[in-house]
Amino acid sequence: MKLLYATNNNSKVYNMRRRLENIPIEIITPKELGIKVNVIEDGKTAVENAIKKARGYYEETKIPTIAGDSGLYIDGIPSDKQPGLFVRRVNGKVLSDDEMIEYYTKLIESIGGKTTGYYVTGLALITEQGLFTTEISEDKFILSSKISNNNHRGNPLDVMTIDPVSQKFYTDMTDDDFKSLGHIFDKECVKFLEKNFFDNNKKLQKI
Repeated sequence: MKLLYATNNNSKVYNMRRRLENIPIEIITPKELGIKVNVIEDGKTAVENAIKKARGYYEETKIPTIAGDSGLYIDGIPSDKQPGLFVRRVNGKVLSDDEMIEYYTKLIESIGGKTTGYYVTGLALITEQGLFTTEISEDKFILSSKISNNNHRGNPLDVMTIDPVSQKFYTDMTDDDFKSLGHIFDKECVKFLEKNFFDNNKKLQKI
């Protein structure tokens, strides 16, 4: 079963394929299809932005499509400096990877060099059966102003994000490391797709 993942972020694609490796769902990407859809992400919630992306790519391709959007919330940061839905956009500017790392490193330094944070992620799935959505509050992690020497796969903040269980930077963790932790998002994302995409498609095939 082919499912279009409405993102150009290599890290998100890699992680989605990893978490779905035991389910017969084939993730395809806009890049592989040679398409790009301009979506204005002006929703008030992560779910609203996910819906906008899913609709844009589904209308373009008519392929079942999943999209996601996340808000970042950092403990100890004043409300007026919370990233929220604008993780990469600061003061109206879209930051490069290096600018992101520099900005958040200084932000964490300003409150002592280490704190905790979490993402709230909205998912939207559009198929022939309709629109399905969910919102997932993810596991807390540690943010450090000291960064890993290893490169990230597509999420710049992974170089400063530490798993509280293993005490490893995300960029230092293997696939097996992530699997052993059983993060909330991995579990809930799989449940969401099994129920609303995989199971629904099996029912249709039997009709």
